[in-house]
Amino acid sequence: MKEGYDFSKGVRGKLFRERTKLRIPDSAEKPDWADPSSQIGKFIVQETERSLNAYREQPKLITEHANLELDTTRGGYAHRQLFELVQNSADALLQASKGRSILVRLTKRYFYCADDGDPIDKEGLEGLMFDRISNKRNSAAIGRFGRGFKSVLRVTDAPEFFSRSGSFRFDKAHASRQIGNIAPGQNYPVLRLPAPIDPYLAREEDEELQELMTWATNIVRLPLSMEGAYEELAQQIRSFPPEFLLFVDHVRYLTLEDEEYSRSLMLRHRDDGLVLDTGEETSNWRVFRVTHDLSDEALADWHMHDDNNRALIQWGVPLDQRLSEPGKFWAFFPTDTSSLV
Repeated sequence: MKEGYDFSKGVRGKLFRERTKLRIPDSAEKPDWADPSSQIGKFIVQETERSLNAYREQPKLITEHANLELDTTRGGYAHRQLFELVQNSADALLQASKGRSILVRLTKRYFYCADDGDPIDKEGLEGLMFDRISNKRNSAAIGRFGRGFKSVLRVTDAPEFFSRSGSFRFDKAHASRQIGNIAPGQNYPVLRLPAPIDPYLAREEDEELQELMTWATNIVRLPLSMEGAYEELAQQIRSFPPEFLLFVDHVRYLTLEDEEYSRSLMLRHRDDGLVLDTGEETSNWRVFRVTHDLSDEALADWHMHDDNNRALIQWGVPLDQRLSEPGKFWAFFPTDTSSLV
């Protein structure tokens, strides 16, 4: 490990340069990592059998589901693996009583995204498996559509999700064998057939995972199996906009690192504003929030609206400088559309 993390003062995910011995005083407060016999593990076995039965009854679903996954890796989500995983971690932290940290780490072998938020539940697992049935649609969470996680298939064939409530793996080879018995010779979906895994066995051969399991609640691990995956994810890490934290101010620390680069972002509240620390500079911000009632025309164009027909609009204003240029519209991450304050 080229870096360490100062957990001794409860500062999870805060990067520091000198190697020290990790001390985690509150680790005993966290539950152990559940094994495959957990409720999540049993739920996975049940849902997998239901999916296979559905494919037996209607084999055309196999092609439909495979194409949905393929479209996600090629469309607007194609280069958003880091964004989508950080969004999921921010959502896990939204209602967490103590969690505040997200840590992203890239090695030549794996890509990790860890947080100390609420562990995954059955509804969260369904959001990963299926399309557009996310349980976040009527909440303040970011990942409202349940689709972004599928973008990881652009960089891996076997995404893994470790959570203290239960751990599981999606695997292209495993899915092909299972579904191939029903309809040979097709393209097969990957994310419909999770398999429970033992986190303690997985960590025996992975020092990075062993370290993350000492403090995290959820860890996504992506074995890098696609050509150019490391370079793609390294670029995403280096270009990640620190202003993201302004719109998820329940997240205090976000650490990003690959094998040659690292930075730690920190957000803190001050009076009625926010202070964003990128490790190189600090900036002061005000974030404003309003709830807008959607018009009939807008509702007709946006079929995923919530039950209240309302949309939350947020905008951030830097306090340290006069705005001389237009800002950018964000859809939780910046777009290319300019905005005048």
